[in-house]
Amino acid sequence: MKRISRQKLWFKKRTTRGRRREVKGKTKLTRKNAVREIYKNQRVYSHFFLKFTLFFVLGLIWIRLGVPLWYINALPVGLAIGLIVACFEKFRIGRGIEIGILILAAILSYFSPIGVVL
Repeated sequence: MKRISRQKLWFKKRTTRGRRREVKGKTKLTRKNAVREIYKNQRVYSHFFLKFTLFFVLGLIWIRLGVPLWYINALPVGLAIGLIVACFEKFRIGRGIEIGILILAAILSYFSPIGVVL
């Protein structure tokens, strides 16, 4: 019991310029903490940008067929692989955006001469 009462007493004794306040878990905003938060956000944003770039490149991959089947000259293999990867991904936050990027890249590479044809 003495241990609990000492902890409570320690929290109550923490003062700022004579005022009593309890210690909160939130850290103060200092220059060091602000730089740390900016660096943490840049890492997260760069991760998403890299992932979206990889999905765009994956959507550009097509396999050209030797003999066309009906009116199909090539198959969008990158689109299929990208959809599988997007569906089984651990983080589901940007799934709609990822699928949209894949479809946009596949349509863009179908009508224009960009992309990778295997």
